[in-house]
Amino acid sequence: MAGADLHVADSARALGFEVTADATTGVLTLTSGGHQVVVGAGTTQVPVDSRIVSISRPARTVGGALYAPPDFLEKILFPLIGATGAYDAARKTWALSEGIVPLTLDVAVVHVEPTTQIVIRQSAAARFVPALTDTGFQITWPNQKVVPPYGERRYDDPLVASIRFAQNTALIEFREKGATARAYPLSSPDRLVVEIGRPAAARAIPPAAVPQPAVLPPTIVIDPGHGGSETGAVGPSGLMEKDATLQIARRLAAALPRLFACRVVLTRDSDSAISLDDRTAVANHEKADLFLSIHANSSRAAGARGSETYYLSLEASDKLAQEVASRENQPQAAAGAAAPGSEARNPDLDFILWDLAQAAHLKESSELADEAQRELNVVSGTENRGIKQAPFRVLVGATMPAILVETAFISNPEEEKKLGSPAFQQSVADAVARAVGHYFERRRAGGPARTPGAGGPPAPTPTP
Repeated sequence: MAGADLHVADSARALGFEVTADATTGVLTLTSGGHQVVVGAGTTQVPVDSRIVSISRPARTVGGALYAPPDFLEKILFPLIGATGAYDAARKTWALSEGIVPLTLDVAVVHVEPTTQIVIRQSAAARFVPALTDTGFQITWPNQKVVPPYGERRYDDPLVASIRFAQNTALIEFREKGATARAYPLSSPDRLVVEIGRPAAARAIPPAAVPQPAVLPPTIVIDPGHGGSETGAVGPSGLMEKDATLQIARRLAAALPRLFACRVVLTRDSDSAISLDDRTAVANHEKADLFLSIHANSSRAAGARGSETYYLSLEASDKLAQEVASRENQPQAAAGAAAPGSEARNPDLDFILWDLAQAAHLKESSELADEAQRELNVVSGTENRGIKQAPFRVLVGATMPAILVETAFISNPEEEKKLGSPAFQQSVADAVARAVGHYFERRRAGGPARTPGAGGPPAPTPTP
């Protein structure tokens, strides 16, 4: 124990939670009885199922292990298992009450050729651990008090000889040695299904060789910002952000396949409205390798110019980055009202969960943002405005490297004129395409990032 803090993984396992750790971020996911807790270093806001629970001080990493304050147990883990406990600071021990609700079981056995199904109905969802042996199959409910329907019963079944309960374990005896078995949970009602199959017969014919699957080209989802009634920023001469981003996105979609083999999907290919959440949903559905959201910047400073590239973070890099994110997130407020009869989602919970999840793609997202910014600096002819992080709602939910590109300042009359020019739109599309090409080239080679000024693939021929 680090001071008065507790070892999260050991404490959770002692209470019957299953613990998994993200190898990249160290974030722990604790699951038990249908509940899920996500906790990482530096957070006092802990996602628990569909809500957020605050703890007294941040979780922290000590010697490679995650520690949390004592109220992590009192506020989060104990209530999920129906228990209470008191901490003795002098002895540094917990006194756990007998509050754990027992798991009541009922069993049905039915044989439908070629398998026998054992359905174990449970009074609640519960974690289980299966184990297969030559003579049988066993199910254990760790750290769970079990109320079985009987102690032992024999069955007149072709595959199952008997089922016996011992404390928190069910022991299934096969009628034939070497039978197969698998177990899986179902809900409504909560139950556990065990399928028993006959022993596999020995095969005299060797299995046919399975051909290796072909390597598929990467899928890139391009998101033209705004659309429909969501015009985005509007320039001094009336150019709307939604129109400029759609033209650039279309040109980028055409440029990418000319540089390298890839599959490109647009979240919208017309002046249509699409919610911020649905944009990354498209990328996830398409199993995309990259998500690129295209926007035009705006500023109260009339002389602001150049391009900026962002990737997701719960905290903004600076005040200006926060202002940009707040502006781009505004459509969500209009479209985010819950539909009648639907359960409203907690936006703060979404941000925390996806900030933790995106940490696994942090390196790739930052590398892609760096490549894009390099190329766009040349196009805009400005000093490097730098890559930044901000809580963009449109990036929340992406399960792949994702960036948002502010191509130019539509609020600047000179840059507004450029954004309406087909030649400038093409140059921006070519620059982003080259950045994506460099990114995949480097990922394939496993080498370091490209040095500034290094040559890249030839630019595509501009289209009118």
